[in-house]
Amino acid sequence: MNATLPRDWSVLADRMAGWLPPEGPFAPAGAWKLSYERHALVPEPGGKTAGGQAGGLVIAYAPDASGPRVHVTEAVVTGATTVTTTAAYQCAADQLLTPTRWDLDIRWESRMPRVPVAGLDQKRSGRVEGGEIVCAAAKERRRTAPRNWTADWLLFAVLPRLPFAAGATLDFDLFEEGELHKPDQKLAYAGAHAVEVGGKNIQLHVFEQFGRGVTPTRWWLDAQHRVVLAASERRLYLLGPRAKGATP
Repeated sequence: MNATLPRDWSVLADRMAGWLPPEGPFAPAGAWKLSYERHALVPEPGGKTAGGQAGGLVIAYAPDASGPRVHVTEAVVTGATTVTTTAAYQCAADQLLTPTRWDLDIRWESRMPRVPVAGLDQKRSGRVEGGEIVCAAAKERRRTAPRNWTADWLLFAVLPRLPFAAGATLDFDLFEEGELHKPDQKLAYAGAHAVEVGGKNIQLHVFEQFGRGVTPTRWWLDAQHRVVLAASERRLYLLGPRAKGATP
């Protein structure tokens, strides 16, 4: 294993005061809730990455006789504006937690009185019906469901279910916010890596996600299969109890 500090962690060096790696058991198929800090990554001249915390994400997973349920709350902070999305998914009990029914509630808030966010709030819903994805917002739209697909937030619950095995891959289509189609995605196990953070050396496992229409993302999981860090070139999510701006 390589003990050097990878870029995904080194860009957080000044933002991780007091952060410690998670401890305790984690059962991917049991009931759980994890909170993440969302960080923006902004490139600067000379190659340095700046930015700061820009919201938070809470994922709650619950097994259910009618299919797993996943509840999501994400707050994205940009300047004086915060967009908070609450999503509830009913899923199939398969490897991708394929959504069968979902509801999204999107709320805009601004601390600047003259920023015109009034009227931007949205409610969306969707379901799978007869091999089609049916999305409803202002009006109902139908499209043929891909053979293998999932929603973007659900990857936080899909990844913990994958094996740490050389050559392990998962092919699928992705839908962001229940509607934006990103086809031909792949998750591939990239091996184990040791990193020293919070004064501790932790052994992590890395999956790489890439495909059409997305920025490649590296998913860092601990030995219990918990997603500890999800990092792309412009944003990342760090597991921790101090995620700000998002509450379940």
